[in-house]
Amino acid sequence: MKITGVEHISINTVDFEKSRDFYAQVLGFRQLQTVDCGEFDITYFAIPGGTRLELFDYHGNNPSVDHPENASGLRHLAFAVEDVTAHERLLREAGVEITLPTTDLPNLGVRVLLFLDPNGVTLEFCEPLNP
Repeated sequence: MKITGVEHISINTVDFEKSRDFYAQVLGFRQLQTVDCGEFDITYFAIPGGTRLELFDYHGNNPSVDHPENASGLRHLAFAVEDVTAHERLLREAGVEITLPTTDLPNLGVRVLLFLDPNGVTLEFCEPLNP
């Protein structure tokens, strides 16, 4: 096998409009096309670096599931940023729920911040610690 990268990330939305606004306006991802798939729509966003995000809109027909951070399965999605602390201020101003404020993890060599998207998906911003 020769995997060359991540092609896309998919998120089932609880509230599509809130999710679209969050990823477009708060995180600044560029909205691409929306595809009508019959029972659901997929709206694509360009993530800096070449990956795409897919937001699935089941028009209120998908169940919401509580998935604790320590449960098995996907834990979070991490995005590289410059200046995690400044990003935390912007997220707080936008009313985003912060689950772990800016924290240095010296053993991993990074500074991180964890927060939730409108669907309860944990997202992380991280930057390398200065040597």
